[in-house]
Amino acid sequence: MCSANSKYGSEQYTQEFIRNVNTVLQQHKGDFVGHFEVRFDLSRELAIHLDNWVGFVVSSNVQNLAFDLVPAEFRGHNDRYLLPSKLLDSASTSCLQNVQLGFVSFKLPSQFSGFPNLRKLDLQFIDVTAKDLEDMLSSCSCIAWVTGVKFNAMKLKSFNCRGSRYPIDLTQSLELKDAHLYFFDSVTLEYTLSTLPTVLPSVEYLYLRATATLKTHTLLENTCRFSQLKYLQLELYMVYEDADNILSLASILRAAPLLENFELHISVCSFAHLGWEPLRSLPRCPHNHLTNLYISGFIACTGQLEFLLHTVENAPVLEVLTLDPAFRSDKKVGGGYDGPTDVFFSRVREISRRYLIGRISPTTKLCIL
Repeated sequence: MCSANSKYGSEQYTQEFIRNVNTVLQQHKGDFVGHFEVRFDLSRELAIHLDNWVGFVVSSNVQNLAFDLVPAEFRGHNDRYLLPSKLLDSASTSCLQNVQLGFVSFKLPSQFSGFPNLRKLDLQFIDVTAKDLEDMLSSCSCIAWVTGVKFNAMKLKSFNCRGSRYPIDLTQSLELKDAHLYFFDSVTLEYTLSTLPTVLPSVEYLYLRATATLKTHTLLENTCRFSQLKYLQLELYMVYEDADNILSLASILRAAPLLENFELHISVCSFAHLGWEPLRSLPRCPHNHLTNLYISGFIACTGQLEFLLHTVENAPVLEVLTLDPAFRSDKKVGGGYDGPTDVFFSRVREISRRYLIGRISPTTKLCIL
């Protein structure tokens, strides 16, 4: 919207851009406008006019809105554009279907009623409280696509996410050490191995709770690593068909070379290993730092046994191994077993000890609950 005579980034360029936008908006005053986009580096001069442009958005019942104000060089820029509250009232939010916000801040009004018709959301470098972000995302009942939530929180040390598996970018948060992820939708092993190490490059403690889909029993090839991860908790909910593929979770151990403590909580309906079917194995992959392994929901089914044996055979410094037939979250006996629990527990202990003989180090403390 600027002439070739104006140099990008100059004051003249900014002023010409503002004049041109104001001219266009004046020409369409009172019209219905479906799309409204502003993609320009935020500056003090631009901020003066943005409030008026937001007023145009509200009065024109805009459905597709983009305020992409991320500066080319944003380091050292702490001031975001504060969205006026009138954009977040019920009359405005009910019109919006697609929203992109970059380098803005906002505070939800006390009577915020949500985005009832929002289908697509893209957030980059926003300044917002954790509660307001959670309230906003949870209010999008019709949302089908969140293209990205990108943070510039360089001092962030802990991150909690509860909800759908939104694409989150935390690569700027190099001091992030603690992450808790509660996903309501399903995750694949490929996602866990390729996406999470990329967006959580420095995390040392990771808790992941989700429904898991395991497509194969083999190791997955991956180049990404949890290079700093030391403590991992996985709380996974699986269908019967995936029980035989639990061995593939060894791929996560391979991707976390410094892992010291691993808690695996599995809720799956299956049956204890019958004995006549051979157990599968994977190529050797030492886990030289793993000292503590705890598995709940352990019912000694084939997939669990295969994973257990692979892990203990490749953990030369393992100090404590704990097996619990009850799933941690509800303390119910795994596998959908509805008979006497003492009989079930006894069978799990017998199978576990039989297969661990000669495979577990004599210095490892074995505890079967």
